[in-house]
Amino acid sequence: MLGGIMITEFRDIDNLSPGDFEIFVREVFIAAGWKDAVITRVGTEYRHGDGGVDIFAYKAGRKCAIEVKQRNVSTAVDVSALNQLVTGAQLARAENKILVTNSYFTSEVQFRALRLGVELVDRDELQNLWVKKHSEIGRDIRPRTYQESVISDCIDQYRSGKTKLLIEMATGLGKTYTVALIIKRLLQISHTRLRVLLIAHQVEILLQSVTAFKNVFGIGNYSFSACFSGAEPEDTDFVFATFDTLYSQIHALQKDSFDLIIVDEAHHTPARTYSEVVQNFHPKLLIGLTATPYRMDNINVLQYFGGAEGHIGKYDLTWALRHNKLAFPKYMVMLDDLDQNRLNQLQAGLSVSDLDRRLFLHKKDEEVVNIVEQTIKEKNIANPKGIVFCRSIAHMKHLIQFFKMGSATMVHSKMLDQERRDNIRKFRENAFRFILVCDLFNEGIDIPETSLLLFMRYTGSRTIWLQQLGRGLRKTPNKEYVHVLDFVGSLDRLNDVKYLQKAIKEVPLDKGNWEKPPRDNDRQPFHDATLEVTYNQSAAQVLKLLDELEYRLKYRQAMIEQLQSYVDNSGEIPAVNEIEDLLHDVTCDQISTHFDSYFGYLMAVVPDEINKQSYKDRINCYVSDFIQRYSVVPSRKAVSLAFKYKSLVELSEQDIIGLVGNTFEPEVRTTPNSLLSKVEHISADPPNHLVQAIETKQLDGEQKVILQKYAGKISSSKDIERLQDEERAEIKCHFISIFYFLKLVKNVSP
Repeated sequence: MLGGIMITEFRDIDNLSPGDFEIFVREVFIAAGWKDAVITRVGTEYRHGDGGVDIFAYKAGRKCAIEVKQRNVSTAVDVSALNQLVTGAQLARAENKILVTNSYFTSEVQFRALRLGVELVDRDELQNLWVKKHSEIGRDIRPRTYQESVISDCIDQYRSGKTKLLIEMATGLGKTYTVALIIKRLLQISHTRLRVLLIAHQVEILLQSVTAFKNVFGIGNYSFSACFSGAEPEDTDFVFATFDTLYSQIHALQKDSFDLIIVDEAHHTPARTYSEVVQNFHPKLLIGLTATPYRMDNINVLQYFGGAEGHIGKYDLTWALRHNKLAFPKYMVMLDDLDQNRLNQLQAGLSVSDLDRRLFLHKKDEEVVNIVEQTIKEKNIANPKGIVFCRSIAHMKHLIQFFKMGSATMVHSKMLDQERRDNIRKFRENAFRFILVCDLFNEGIDIPETSLLLFMRYTGSRTIWLQQLGRGLRKTPNKEYVHVLDFVGSLDRLNDVKYLQKAIKEVPLDKGNWEKPPRDNDRQPFHDATLEVTYNQSAAQVLKLLDELEYRLKYRQAMIEQLQSYVDNSGEIPAVNEIEDLLHDVTCDQISTHFDSYFGYLMAVVPDEINKQSYKDRINCYVSDFIQRYSVVPSRKAVSLAFKYKSLVELSEQDIIGLVGNTFEPEVRTTPNSLLSKVEHISADPPNHLVQAIETKQLDGEQKVILQKYAGKISSSKDIERLQDEERAEIKCHFISIFYFLKLVKNVSP
């Protein structure tokens, strides 16, 4: 308690008096390992005032001057405070200088502090010190066992003549401190001055790197400068720059300007502007840092950093979880939005891509938020502080309205820096329980207090998913585990989670790097694994079916090899109705499951030998004939079903788009301007398969529901025109044509 105020929430510091705020800062530094921290008094250190220094403290035998500036959170500390501290530290002969505020610093202060050797502790960093009770400032930093392994390997590679390296370390393992220690060793063994450049794509990442390097190298030993927002690189020992700023000056930069270059978040390097910046320089050693070296587009990141031989570390998320280096994840897979009618089709040979598209109905956002609140209550998640990962800014803005009023905020790249920073600050200080994000927080931004992660949409990228998961797993003294609620809505995500579980178990245990898991009050480990995953009933059912499907999926490569062998030996491509007779153990059902269509099967094996023009001619012929008979353009689904053998279509709807585009271009152009308006006047007989379906009612469950919904309400094309766009889209999605739907619905009793 300070001045009668109990500091239970970090934001309580704003209510402290200036004197009590100094006491708060002193106590935070003492808790972080500083010694003999005393507040200056007028007449003791200085005759008039405090001389620009509020606190003197010691660490590792070095004296540090700390100036404390209490401000309104919206008022940034300007350069006058920096000058005041530097002057006071010189008078007191203090080697280290730290400027602390409960607000933030201007850009000018950030630039000049680097050159003047001043450590900046803004509101966010002060909160980190308060939460973690730990500070690297002024400490002789010793690497952990796995970090020492990376450092030694890097030095050995450099001495053997390697000039490019890529270090892979999961978020939370301290890769920035590791590379700083590598650079420190290289400088120690060098007989000449080496200039160092660190490049990142975000200013936030850059400033975090500055802090790490200054903590490793100390104050006053080397000169530092920042290069972002258009600034030019200065002639200092260390330059911290953004890709954008360097790219804007690329023609003015000398290729040998820097001896050692570090690229943070190195998986971005293949991007055109980034690669041009990296390849513009010819350093003695280029080091890339990344937690995820593999990209969605499969571009090889290693090629920029010495290839496979230069790939060192390899301490990925699975290794970190296996050795208890991160907070323990309690992962809950939430699959309540399934179309149960589709589950049975999985065993019947429905293709994986079709199943993934049609199985998940995707609950409305309002229902999902209700499930989140219910799960938090059922799991007794106390004081949840959750990051909610959304698909897009539009999705985020739509979703936030369903959270309880005042419980959620959001940040995204289109916001002004000040607004984004304010929202993050308020979330950290418990003004909000949830923060919604979409294009930030994958990299560079940490909120150690996070206790809950919510995945609201499938991103389509395993790399992004792992990055987002890593955001919440950084350990703190008060956080033993983190809850994860994943509303996956995708078979790929289910497989990702399943693969992660399996991969963790397969990581060899390195006893030298293994840490004991957290313990409960009875001094017993509260878990005996490194990842706890629970599935609700629907998710478990899908996983069981996927296991059964996996047996069939292993034949995909064998099927490709069989067809390739037949074509090589015979010189012919078999017709679809011959395939089961000519190829052993290959069925139409398997082709449909693995390749969607016979054309897809051929494209996977002999793409250059397919007569695509003949397929185009068949499509055009069918469409032209259909239009002449019914004055209606058939849907792509109708065309696909027209070329079907047993359970296998020759052409999927995607194949048709690839061959003739999104719109049909029949050679016989007899289509009226308004085909839909003439549907009710059609006198010609419909195709045989339509008549048969109407008479026998061979319809699936969804079609029956839709027909019952519109029975007695629709009898002509005009009725259809009056429907909402979504309703018309629903009909087109489930019926091969509007004509087909009209014929059916007229024969259904309301």
